[in-house]
Amino acid sequence: MSERLRVFIDYWNFQLNWNERAGEARCDWLALPEALTAATMSALGGNSLRFDGAHIYASVDHHNENLLNWLETFLERQPGFIVKTARLVRRQRSVRCTACGLELDTCPECGEPYSISSTKGLTTSMVCDIMTLACEHALDVAVIVSSDTELVPLMRRLSDRGIKVIHAGWRDGGSDLSREAWASIDLDAMIPNLVRV
Repeated sequence: MSERLRVFIDYWNFQLNWNERAGEARCDWLALPEALTAATMSALGGNSLRFDGAHIYASVDHHNENLLNWLETFLERQPGFIVKTARLVRRQRSVRCTACGLELDTCPECGEPYSISSTKGLTTSMVCDIMTLACEHALDVAVIVSSDTELVPLMRRLSDRGIKVIHAGWRDGGSDLSREAWASIDLDAMIPNLVRV
């Protein structure tokens, strides 16, 4: 009997690292789950796997309607894709120099106020989704594409429940997650197979 596999992707962790490594090449997001499933099958020694879905978690700035449109009206409508988005919230914030203590509210070059962007709930949403599937016995293998160390306790808990956790990460990040995983997948090695033509 095939083990049930789901993929959980931290969109920005994946996309920003992709941009840094692949340059102008665009990722074929539709091929990504299949490639991760094949790599997982290899990492598990050829075990038979059934792909049950790819969960994408993405924060979106209010200035980036094109990304939101692509995520919600294209990617989410593809078979097997589940997309959760959250709007980034910008808050004004001053910046303090750690050496002299000078605090600035605006950029001395352009005069724009300093602000930070934050999103609430995406990591929590990922954790809740994964644990819900685990508690419902609807998951045998979880492929986690992220370098967020907040996911380490989740990975330990899944392992305690007998779920194989595969960490798909970039070579220079996510080592804490890889240490907790049943196996790891090197995303850098997958780039040539994921370039969109």
